[in-house]
Amino acid sequence: MMSNLFEPITVGNLELKNRIMRSATYYALADMDGFISRQSVDLIQRLAKNEVGLIVTGYAYVLKNGQSYPDMNGIQDDDHISGYQEMTRAVHDAGGRVVMQIAHCGWASETTARTGGDYLAVSFSDNMPEYGRPPRVMTEADIEEIVEAFGQAARRTQEAGFDGVQIHGAHGYLVSQFLSPLSNHRQDKWGGNLANRMRFVIEVFRSIKKQVDEGFPIMIKLGCKDYMKSGEGLTIGEGVQVARALEREGACLIEVSHCSQDMSFRKKNLLGITSEEKEACFLPETLKVRQATSTALSLVGGMRSLVVMEDIIGSGAADMISICRPLIREPDLVRRWKAGDRRPADCISCSKCFNVDDAGKMRIYCSQLR
Repeated sequence: MMSNLFEPITVGNLELKNRIMRSATYYALADMDGFISRQSVDLIQRLAKNEVGLIVTGYAYVLKNGQSYPDMNGIQDDDHISGYQEMTRAVHDAGGRVVMQIAHCGWASETTARTGGDYLAVSFSDNMPEYGRPPRVMTEADIEEIVEAFGQAARRTQEAGFDGVQIHGAHGYLVSQFLSPLSNHRQDKWGGNLANRMRFVIEVFRSIKKQVDEGFPIMIKLGCKDYMKSGEGLTIGEGVQVARALEREGACLIEVSHCSQDMSFRKKNLLGITSEEKEACFLPETLKVRQATSTALSLVGGMRSLVVMEDIIGSGAADMISICRPLIREPDLVRRWKAGDRRPADCISCSKCFNVDDAGKMRIYCSQLR
């Protein structure tokens, strides 16, 4: 009997061959201005050849002042389109589907901070990173510029031939910084109550809709909760309300993830995943989103075993399963599973996917294989 992971699914107007989604992960292969390399094309094409149902690229900044790392992908101007066209052609030639993740990193824009760029924050907060100088608090004009930049980035994404676009609304980057009361202390229409704190992501979504064709798939990786030892921050109840609002706006897929997290949560839930019991750490939150929405959901967070994934899909808790680290170690993992080899992914969640090569350059590969 075929695994339910290999049943086709339609998300928006996208017909996908299976339920496995390659979750976006930074892969350190662009130049200082965000132009992708042939290695980027090869990496994404390899996933398509190995039958990953939906591939999401590493995040791309929509404005230069939203750049977190010097080798992060960029989509901030039209000159980037041709490079990405090479990527989408390669994926489509291999029979795959690919979506670009777009982002602004806000106060996590380390490269901007360290290179003298216009370093911005939603507001000042005790938990801001220290990059040698404080950020400037965004003005209304700054916010409007970033909202427009998301729309223009999505336009470029469509022109480059991608099958959809995913907003990075998680992991403590700018959307999360607006959503979370830990980082958003504004007293204007962009802060305070939840309706104001979610205004930014709603306006980003609307900006994108204005710039792309009707029906072009718009997805979001949404941090539905802050996972802090203190218990403070965005609650899952608030995260569910954001998910419902985005469904009303037309989001065709929500990938459920975290807003911000502290190290205690990371150590407990995202490292050393060597048993089925430690998998699917965001399942309780995903169930709450599922109860309140009917849009397609993808569950991310430490999935390694087919039986766990099949139970999640079979129960209706999620429609797709998002993985990435296992695909860094085993790019052919999906093909292996489809062929009947049901062993769990070899990934042990050691978090040693990013390594410095002999030239001092950050590279993404599984250090356990070296």
